[in-house]
Amino acid sequence: MAVRSVGTYIQIGANSIAELTSIDGLDLTQETIDSTNLSSAGGYREFIAGFKDAGEVALGGHFNSTDTLGQMAMYTAFAAGTVDTYTINYPSGATWTFTGVVTGFKTGAELEDTIAFEGTIKVSGQPSLGVTQSGGLTALSLTGAGGTLSPAFAVGNRAYTFGGVSATSVTVTATAAAHTLKLYIDGVYSQDLTTAVASAAITLTLTVGKKLTIIAYEVNKSQKVYDIVAIKTS
Repeated sequence: MAVRSVGTYIQIGANSIAELTSIDGLDLTQETIDSTNLSSAGGYREFIAGFKDAGEVALGGHFNSTDTLGQMAMYTAFAAGTVDTYTINYPSGATWTFTGVVTGFKTGAELEDTIAFEGTIKVSGQPSLGVTQSGGLTALSLTGAGGTLSPAFAVGNRAYTFGGVSATSVTVTATAAAHTLKLYIDGVYSQDLTTAVASAAITLTLTVGKKLTIIAYEVNKSQKVYDIVAIKTS
């Protein structure tokens, strides 16, 4: 069944890239190696599979210099040459998840039009096409004196607070079988988590909420995202 493109978005890490009007899909190709030999039947060349290439993903839209965790994060990635995780999310629930290098970043202005933005991401390695959701976390806990997780962890819940903390730091422990777990702090990548193992200490500032985002990836399935706001109150 056909599905409208409206609602499609792409993330760099845990953050959506704002104000896009076009997102190219992945263009998967495979090289071949000529394996023809003197015994090849019928005079036809024979081939075996070579390297695969997932191509590039081109983005276009309206330039937004205040989109610090989206468009400007792509600029930072371009300048630093980093390899980051990207996810294209379709309204149908399907996703493409891949790692990539930003190879192009362009802005432009024309009369009677908005300032334009274009970006290009070269896919590195094998992408994952998710058509069903990952199983996600089976357990989630945080440590930090005085802190209480609310609501209590349940498989269907993906938004939590960890309030009443009196400690200067907290740790988070996420459990999920056969998943890659990535932790972001206030939208910035922090570390890969090992299932059922506590994260590194996360420093808190009095009365300032800190957003902890855990993204759970499972091969050939769409991601699940969990947000926890941790607050030190004393």
